[in-house]
Amino acid sequence: MTASGQPFVLIAMTTDERGEGLRGIVEESGFEAAIFTDVEALLYHTRASVPEALVVEHGLAEKVPQLDLVALLRRRKALADVPFIYLGPEEPHVQAAVVSSGVDAYLSLPTRPEVVKAHLRRLLDRRQTERTLRQALEHSRSFEQAYKESERVKDDLIHMLVHDLKSPIASVMGLLDHSLEMIKADPGEAGIEELLGLARSESQHLLNLAANILDVRRMKEGHMPFEPKEIGSLTELAKESLGDVSGGPRDRNFGFLVRPEAEHLRADPKLLRRVIANLMANAIKHTRRGGYIDFRAWRQDDDFILSVRDDGEGIPEADQKRVFNAFEQSRHTVHDRYDTGMGLTFCKLAVEKHGGRIWVESKVGRGSTFFFTIPANVPAPAEDGVAIAGG
Repeated sequence: MTASGQPFVLIAMTTDERGEGLRGIVEESGFEAAIFTDVEALLYHTRASVPEALVVEHGLAEKVPQLDLVALLRRRKALADVPFIYLGPEEPHVQAAVVSSGVDAYLSLPTRPEVVKAHLRRLLDRRQTERTLRQALEHSRSFEQAYKESERVKDDLIHMLVHDLKSPIASVMGLLDHSLEMIKADPGEAGIEELLGLARSESQHLLNLAANILDVRRMKEGHMPFEPKEIGSLTELAKESLGDVSGGPRDRNFGFLVRPEAEHLRADPKLLRRVIANLMANAIKHTRRGGYIDFRAWRQDDDFILSVRDDGEGIPEADQKRVFNAFEQSRHTVHDRYDTGMGLTFCKLAVEKHGGRIWVESKVGRGSTFFFTIPANVPAPAEDGVAIAGG
């Protein structure tokens, strides 16, 4: 680019007058002309600015016989595919040397401006064609990668449907069948209420899984409602979140420690409640009965930091960066339930919707702590429904 920011053709000649003789044909081709008569200035300029084409006269290159000017320019990555026209004497050895160094067209002097223009136009058209082909190839590769990713997600979804849905559906059917048999045998039989409660718990698990799958897609497409408002008590919201978890506490020990400055914050209460519930559910799935799970929150600089800690099985270091990607950590829990990670994917998208970030710190056998931030100044809802980045 020139100082005006327009595409240009670089003309390197022995004198300004000779350079001006080519300016007209360059401008007729739709470009500005940048004329240089000094090799040092030429080399300095091309370090930062990339022309559409180079026209170099042999007389200028002869001023620095110790340098192979053409090869030096060609070695610069930015100039590797820039069309290069060389104007030189009608001497075979000069022409052979320069062509070997990388020029695209060698024109013997004297030559006519219209000849230079014809070669320049041909080289520029060829370069534009090559650019178009490269862009088409890159687009094709991107489409291929997107297709492969779509196929992978589809296969993983089928895999998840087979594993993660089959088990609770079978459990619900088994519990209901057993309850019906007990009712037929003895309508007053004790224990039926417990069996129906377990069936409801498994049904709630299915409902939560379906909701996460649906809402992850809605959030990625930018269709999830986002309505931040003042939350009066984060502690109460966290306790309500625990009540949303399928099966409830399940004989775990829970703690809630919210510092006074973090009790009141601005967020979408529905999304925040779902995030905490998903993190609680994740902690329950990966801790044994009698384990300890706590929720904490505090303010640090311009962010509120919220965390859910457990003393469960922990996550291998190699998997910690992937746990928020749906299907990628796909591991069995300590209770032999297949875990797709869809809930954690929802958490990531919901936190990012608030302008925050989420991460995990964990050691195998020593538990995990999931942290996420909510900015003190949560951004206003986007009016255009732009999809959320990430996920």
